[in-house]
Amino acid sequence: MKYTFTCPKCNSGRVIEVVGSNMNQYQKIPLNKWSVKNAVLDRYICADCGYTEEFVQLSDSFEKWAIKTLEQGGGRDDGFV
Repeated sequence: MKYTFTCPKCNSGRVIEVVGSNMNQYQKIPLNKWSVKNAVLDRYICADCGYTEEFVQLSDSFEKWAIKTLEQGGGRDDGFV
């Protein structure tokens, strides 16, 4: 949906992009237990069937967190998607 703006569930082209913001707590996911670092989410919503997808904004702070987490063995780094 992010790149094609076509719903994979119903093939509708009526996809709405909701760009995330640091100002809205519902568009963030915590990256540590104190929620000091957050990842911001962009959402894509099909206006016909309601199917949604979320994508993290790939910021510098997210990249640093991802590298550190993978180095500590906290995630899969085997090419699985």
